[in-house]
Amino acid sequence: MSPGAAVHLRKRLNQLFEFASAIGLTTGNPVKDAKRIRKRTVGYRTWSEADIAAYRAYWDDQTPQRIAMEILLYTGLRRADAVRVGWKHVVDDRIEIVASKTGVNLSIPIHEELWRFIKDRPRTDPTFIITAYGQSRSEKAFTGFITDAARDAGIEGQASPHGLRKAACRRLADAGASAHEIMAITGHTKIEEILTYTKAAEQKRLSQAAMVKMASVFDIKLPNPDTRLGKTADNSLETLALVGEVVRPTGLEPVFPP
Repeated sequence: MSPGAAVHLRKRLNQLFEFASAIGLTTGNPVKDAKRIRKRTVGYRTWSEADIAAYRAYWDDQTPQRIAMEILLYTGLRRADAVRVGWKHVVDDRIEIVASKTGVNLSIPIHEELWRFIKDRPRTDPTFIITAYGQSRSEKAFTGFITDAARDAGIEGQASPHGLRKAACRRLADAGASAHEIMAITGHTKIEEILTYTKAAEQKRLSQAAMVKMASVFDIKLPNPDTRLGKTADNSLETLALVGEVVRPTGLEPVFPP
């Protein structure tokens, strides 16, 4: 059994024994004593700036594909919340929404670039991201919607809504936002998930600063030598005699014999 299948089976068995215990068919849950299988995953690929540029170049401003991407990028919302957000969540110049996964109350300032995309959306639409029939998009179908749009734009590799959420975190970190500032936008509850982005951004800044310092010390261009240099006597003995005249100490034997 693969690690993924083992993890899935363990969850289902745990639910089964919890139910059996609740109705009196068993007195314990042996699954709790079973060792957990560690499943290592690569995770969703973060959209690069090249991906974002290619997507924007392909999809016009008022297409639903473009509006969906901008909402994900400028709010950092999870897929489940991105498909829910609409005019009912706009209060003054902010998006006020409760994260469906964590229950965190989010108050996200509306970026001026995002405002450009949503300001003319019909107030009667149930959400900002709608289908061709004017209905809200489902959470599961939304992933395929973004993935297909990215493929049409020529983006290679995995391009999911969650990858755009990660790109929003990366952008905030690169802009100098702290871990807690990013969490205030995205609604993350575990700082460890955000430290990945802030550490990467800090590494970039520190490496850049270090390279600048090294260049300022070692990569110095010397000025052109004075034209008078190199005009000493061709005779090496005469040159040594000149040096001897300069360094001859007082009260000691001459450096060179008379």
